[in-house]
Amino acid sequence: MAVLDQEDSAVVLGVVYDGPPEAGKTTSVRALARSFGSKVFTPQEQDGRTVFFDWLEHTGGRFDGAPIRCQIISVPGQECWSQRRTHLLERADVVVFVGDTSRSRWALTLARLRELCSWLEARPGAPVGVVFQANRRDAPDAVGLEEIRQEVRSARVALVESVAVDGNGVREAFVFAVRLALDRVREEQNLGNLPRSSERLQGPELLAQLLSLEPRTSNVPKRAEEGFALGTAEEYASSPSRLPNHEVASGLVWPPVEGRILLREAVAGAIQGQQTETGDYLATLPSGFRAASPATAAFSDLDDGRRSLVAWARLHAGAQGLLSKGRCIVLSGSVDGGFRLWQIVRQEPSLRELFVEGCDAMLPRHAARQLATASRLLTEAQARGGPFTCTLDTIGASDFGEPMYVADMPLVAPKASELSPEAVARELSAVFSHRSADDRLELCRALDAFQRREPRFAPSSRVGALLSDLLSP
Repeated sequence: MAVLDQEDSAVVLGVVYDGPPEAGKTTSVRALARSFGSKVFTPQEQDGRTVFFDWLEHTGGRFDGAPIRCQIISVPGQECWSQRRTHLLERADVVVFVGDTSRSRWALTLARLRELCSWLEARPGAPVGVVFQANRRDAPDAVGLEEIRQEVRSARVALVESVAVDGNGVREAFVFAVRLALDRVREEQNLGNLPRSSERLQGPELLAQLLSLEPRTSNVPKRAEEGFALGTAEEYASSPSRLPNHEVASGLVWPPVEGRILLREAVAGAIQGQQTETGDYLATLPSGFRAASPATAAFSDLDDGRRSLVAWARLHAGAQGLLSKGRCIVLSGSVDGGFRLWQIVRQEPSLRELFVEGCDAMLPRHAARQLATASRLLTEAQARGGPFTCTLDTIGASDFGEPMYVADMPLVAPKASELSPEAVARELSAVFSHRSADDRLELCRALDAFQRREPRFAPSSRVGALLSDLLSP
């Protein structure tokens, strides 16, 4: 768990390597040690396997002007040492999960990863991110990368491929893990939970702690609600990218930890955004996300940009019940040397794309169901309210048949406006304006039959009546 060392004013981070037995944890830590020119402290091994932990300490980089000291610890993977593993994981500000991705070990890897994520979710305090170091990518029976992505996709799990025996990917996983840990430190600092200490824990002291452990159980409360953290100008200067990327300083991405992981996934292989005639910046990313920055989201002063980031984050947080998943906001450098706020949003289909487009060519009974569903979801979204405008193009549908906002969030909440039943009916009926009188009459009959047959899934009676009136020849 991160502390501020009062003796040398360093920020001390806990980077814990977890994973199934013999997945490559020790190999990864030793590869890191070679790259740092350091040595690993391993108290005891049994048949070549870790019994307590592997310990490596590395100092590099700065946080708010203070040096960053990483205490890198691998846990024993065997079930018989699960109590030691839990104690070490309690120290983690980030976890590098080393998983064997050979087909024969894939099920065990996934089971252990899910167990870890569930345990971390219950830890109190700021969220703890996970870097899934997909190891043994050189194995003949290695699981395909797309399958891995689908299985491990989570709000707080990032993916890095590795071949630990060669050192490939190990440094990349570690560097990204440190960035996630600093996001957590910033959040803990913001919540007032970052302790100061003059005690310096080293490998031998940690060994003494493990040896003194007694069997115990505890009820771990849910983690605290996320707040809004801030970064510094010095940290920011280390990330000169124009399109936002995962190397931005801690405190300049929301939500903390999850936002950086999503950002890394979203902008991989992305091209520079294009400026529209109105001054907005837009980019459709190969990863299935889009990036957008309003013309008014440019700042010459970093503090102004951070204040706007906090305000925008609060706007997002207030609409969580209706927002589609896969979103983050980030303050990044702009081409003129200033700063720009971006939002990254996973692309989801709107009601128009899901239910309206093409329904004019359907059989009347099928078209009636489509229109009724779109109408119901649109009016439900409006009834729930949110800092945005509800239309067929901004509202979509979740996997559970609930309305969700899929468009970009406005930088400032628009004035409250009610989507009238007349407006809903007009928008839906316009799709059939070119159809013959006979076609529209048949659709009216089908719509009326649907509303009587399935009232739970039908639009409100007012919208249904107006829609029938507008469709009638």
